[in-house]
Formats: sequence, C-alpha cells, structure tokens
Amino acid sequence: MRCRNVLVFGGGFQGLGLIKALRKVAGIRILVADANEENVARYFADAFFPVPFSKEKQAFLDFILPLCARESVEAIFASTEHEVELLAPHYDDFAASGVVAYVSGSSLLKLAWDKLLFYRWLVEEGLPSLPCYISPLDDDAIFPLIGKPRRGWGARGLHVLVDREAFLKLTIDQNQEFIWQPCLHEFDEYSVDFSISVDGNLSPLAFRRRIRSKNGFAILCEPGAPAHVRETAQHVLERTVPLGARGPMNLQILRTGDRCWVSDLNSRAGTSMPLSLAIGFNPIAFLLGGGAAAPAEADVINRFPAPGSHARTLRYLEERNIPDLKLDEVRGVVFELDDTLLDQKAWMIRKLELTWHEEKIVLPARAAFLSTALQIIEEGNHACLFDALCLQLGLGDAIRVRMIETYNQTQPKDCPLYGDVQATLRQLRRLGYRIGILTDNPPASQRQKLDICGLLPLTDSGVLTAELGTKKPDPKVFEECARLLDLAPEQLVMVGNNVFRDVQGSCNAGYRHAFHIQREGALFSSHLGLARKVGNLPSACTSITSLNELFWYLTGCEAVPQR
Repeated sequence: MRCRNVLVFGGGFQGLGLIKALRKVAGIRILVADANEENVARYFADAFFPVPFSKEKQAFLDFILPLCARESVEAIFASTEHEVELLAPHYDDFAASGVVAYVSGSSLLKLAWDKLLFYRWLVEEGLPSLPCYISPLDDDAIFPLIGKPRRGWGARGLHVLVDREAFLKLTIDQNQEFIWQPCLHEFDEYSVDFSISVDGNLSPLAFRRRIRSKNGFAILCEPGAPAHVRETAQHVLERTVPLGARGPMNLQILRTGDRCWVSDLNSRAGTSMPLSLAIGFNPIAFLLGGGAAAPAEADVINRFPAPGSHARTLRYLEERNIPDLKLDEVRGVVFELDDTLLDQKAWMIRKLELTWHEEKIVLPARAAFLSTALQIIEEGNHACLFDALCLQLGLGDAIRVRMIETYNQTQPKDCPLYGDVQATLRQLRRLGYRIGILTDNPPASQRQKLDICGLLPLTDSGVLTAELGTKKPDPKVFEECARLLDLAPEQLVMVGNNVFRDVQGSCNAGYRHAFHIQREGALFSSHLGLARKVGNLPSACTSITSLNELFWYLTGCEAVPQR
C-alpha cells in the first residue's frame, strides 16, 4: 500500500479533529506544522515541523513549499481561520506543486469571515436569516438583542441587551465592529459537518443538535435534525459551491418549532467534527476518496434517529502521561510481526476465504465455514484450527489434509497491516533509526507475509526464530537481531504485543527498552496489571496504544557508530 502524506497546518486543539479523521483513512502519514512547538496535535501526528511565525507571503512560501516537496505532501488542511487565511491566497502555488490545499476561494471566505456580508447574502438568496442590525439604536431593532463580533467565531465576545438603555451603558472596544440580531429565548442549535471537493461535489451532511456546549465547543449532542432544517442546510450549501467553497466546513442553524434560521458558516472543519466521526461519517475521507461518498456513509446519515430520541454523541477529555525515558542513545527499533505490524486474525481469515473458494465443492456454505473458523480462532484454539473445524463441521481426515495443503499454498493479494505501520516505519527511517523484524511462527508463513505486505524495503534486517532452532524469549534471537543490525543490544528498543516473549525477552537480552502494544482483536490479550503483580513486567517497559506514540520517545538519532 502506498503511503500518502497529508499536512495539517495548525497543531492546536482544533487540529486534533482533523488528525482523528485522518487516522480513520488507511495509508495516511500525518504531518503537523505549527509556529508553537508545544502544541497538542504534534503528539498524535507522525511528524512535526515548526513554522516560522510570519504572515509575509514570500517567507511563508519559502518555508511551506519546500516542506511539501521534501515530504511529498499531497494535501493540506487548515485547522483554524488563521491557517485558512495564510493558505488561501496561495492555492494556485500549491496546485502547481501537485498539492491540494483544501481551502475555499476568496468569494466564499469574504462571506464566512464577515457576518454582516453573510447575513446580507442569505437575504439576497432568499435563505432564512434573523434580522440583522448595524446598531441596537436602529429604529426597527427588536429587543432583546444579541451582539456578535462581525468577524468573530464561536461564542467569543457576545453581548445580550435587554433594551436600548443597556446598550448605552455597555463598554465595547471601539476597534471591534458588531452586528446585532434578535435574541431567541428558547431554541435548538444544529451543527452541520460536510465537505466540498475541489470539483464542487458536496458530501452527505452530518447533523446534530447541541445539548451541552461551552464557548462554542460542543460537548453533548443528539444526532439528526428535522426535515426543514436538513432542507435549509442543503439549499444554503448548494449556493456556496459557485462561490468557491472547498474542503471540510461547518454550518450552524437555529430552530424554534417549524421555523429555522441560518446562524454561521465556518470555512474550516468544525471543532466538534469528531462527533460526526462517532456516528460513522468522515468528511475528510470523502475528500481524500475523490469526492465520492461511500454508500455506507450515506446510509449512516439517513438512519439518524429522530429528534427527541435518546441517541447521543459526546466528547470527553483524556489524559496521557509521557515520561522521559532517556532513549537518546537508541539507534534501532525491532518489531514483532504478528499482531504488532500485521493483523494475524485478518490474515488467517483471508487465507481461509481463499481455501474455501478452492475447496468449496467438499465444504459447507461459505458463511458457515468462515463463521465456525472465526469462532475457533477467537476461542484461542487456532493452533488446532483444522482439527477443530473438521470436528465441528463433520468433515473427514482426507478433507482436513486437503484443507491444510490448500491453506498453506494460498497467496492473498494484499496483507492486513495495521493503519499506522507504513507511516511509522517510514518516519523512523527518516529519523535515522535502523529497523528490524523478529518473529516466531513457521518461516514459510512469515516469509509469505513479509513478501506480500511489502515491509522488507522499509526494514534493515529480519530474524525468523524457527530458522535458529528456537523462539522468543530466548536471548539468542534478540542478540542475533542486534548483530544483523550492527548495533549493541543497549542501542535497541523492542516493540511487541507479548509481555513474556517480546517484553521480557528483549529486556533480558539487554535491550534498552520495550514497548508493549495491545491491538484490538489480537490473538493474545495481555493483562498488564497481573504481569506487574507477579513480577513479569520489567520496569523498562512502556505501554502504547498506537505506533505513532513511539515518536513521543524516539525523536531522532545521529549517525550510528560501528560496533
């Protein structure tokens, strides 16, 4: 699988939503660029690049265009309006370099960044909008009024006036322009996530009613919207396409009863876009997939529960600790293959699918065969898979032998690597680390996986333990991997899923550190608490949930000295 490089410009909290969406797209290497080196998003990207803090056009281009060329960037997304403002004037410069900048054209941005122009445009287009006043002292102003910064966003800088006298007592920055609208007492606010491709194709629309929010940040929502809200959104967005609307965007609509009014148009992805991801719609995948919605995504949106249901989407904060492991002397990384780089169960099922296709004349129906096989695998009896299959399906020994031979000979067309593998290995190589693979299981099977998945060009050595007549946690296999990498054991870290074989084995062999990763659905699930309790978890072990977390600790190395 080819790895596509995507740059997220702006690494603050809003950039996290883009990263979450990109993580759900296979084969993406995520880069973050930001002027602030201590930003949150960099910890969830595959690489970070500090941006010179400058709005001067040439200085910006002198940094960003070479970065895109050097890192083979295919697409850029902006986190906030600030980054949109920097990227938008240079859309053609990026396009000439083969990079798609997912930002809107100037006509659309003028509306999105100026509430007065936006509301006037809505009126001109015959779209529903609350009355808008330049001043609360206008003769036709209807109190109470809510004042919004003309060029603001979110819930920042709002003022509510109960009458004209309240305005006379109000202190407002004279340099900031406001627009004023009737303040609704009771209303529902709907947020709409969507994307528009560079060809002008509009994605499905993901609606949600805000239940709890803080300063414009949605925390708890109800998916779905009434028909008239959905129709209004569709009409508005169809009219934005001719204005040059592009990329991930967000629309907000207010509703009371059977009436609704358009409130805001955001020219970048909404801060609460992850709530759309939670119900199965990914606006970023729509764009990177060529501007065509997958049927499943449209089905998900059409199946939204009716308003008033108990369906909810919610967001919460998660805390992570990043200790200083002092791994500056590390020069190489050794990976287990199965359930660390490759989804072993998915590999087995692919081979079983091919086996059934070749031998279906003597086997039960495909669904029954694969369902029974998966149950056996899930229950941990994978080592005796074909014996158990024949026993449960009432098949004879001749068919068992035939299935084993066919299974061993099948050649899947591709390999179920985990989504973070290619980007991580490529980035480790960019940072100067040597990469090894150390794996048990029969050599023929492991070589087949390595050949098909295309990992060999990304690694420097591989050790198949069975060829050494032993297996992990024998220190000999870890030492052999170090020898092939031409590194001392203390210059290596191990990444694997098995506490006893990978973590204990590598630490006993003198490796500097071990990273334990527990993949969802892996053949083995380690109980780290018990391992720690009985003394099987070395102190030089850190748990990670994704391979990109390795870059929290491995930040690059100098040239490797010869042993």
